[in-house]
Amino acid sequence: MSATELTGNPRHDQLLALIAERGYMNIDELAQLLDVSTQTVRRDIRKLSEQGLITRHHGGAGRASSVVNTAFEEREISLTAEKKAIAEAIADYIPDGSTIFITIGTTVEHIARALLNHNHLRIITNSLRVAHILYKNTRFEVMVPGGTLRPHNSGIIGPHAVSFVEGFRADYLITSLGAIENDGTLLEFDVNEASVARAMMTHARQILVAVDHTKFTASAAVEIGNVTQATALFTDKTPPQALHSLLKNKQIELILASPDDEM
Repeated sequence: MSATELTGNPRHDQLLALIAERGYMNIDELAQLLDVSTQTVRRDIRKLSEQGLITRHHGGAGRASSVVNTAFEEREISLTAEKKAIAEAIADYIPDGSTIFITIGTTVEHIARALLNHNHLRIITNSLRVAHILYKNTRFEVMVPGGTLRPHNSGIIGPHAVSFVEGFRADYLITSLGAIENDGTLLEFDVNEASVARAMMTHARQILVAVDHTKFTASAAVEIGNVTQATALFTDKTPPQALHSLLKNKQIELILASPDDEM
């Protein structure tokens, strides 16, 4: 698989790369650069927007929304096989007896389920959904902070949550993201959720970033750090060339886990 392959369709990959680089492009520009008709571009845009990879605009297309995250329920059932494969890879990476921070999100919920066969884990999470998956395991110690509870994703946020996290030094942070830019910038949608994630990054010895391939072309507004702070990036497809080169140059481990690996 090439470093730029995201969809398996070379024209779609090229269209995504152009929009990722420029932020927005109109249909005529895309048709000229891709050497296809405007009707073909419109069909491509419609298909890619339905997959959540870009946002349709009148007369063109832009990066996936940087303001509003996809509905949690919709993300919960999307790319399930890919997320499970990533989850299994992270579970294999984590040794028994670890102290782990876990953030909020559908991907980390899959990871939480994949950790259930471990022994003697201490988990600090600001996700009630993650805590609910893990707390019945009598071999685990599961801890959650106080704070404000978000109704849409059961995340706990606020200054009390940040202070609670700052009282620990975890062996690992496991986090998913809203988006990751080609220069390695890690982005989230919500400033309050990002504050907790940043605190976890500061107080973790190793940072494990879990993203499916759609996060390479998504856009989010709140910066939480850079992939160069991470120990490893877990994903289902090879990242775009610029990001792939950055990982290699900074010696960040890249672990590819696609559903095909489970065959």
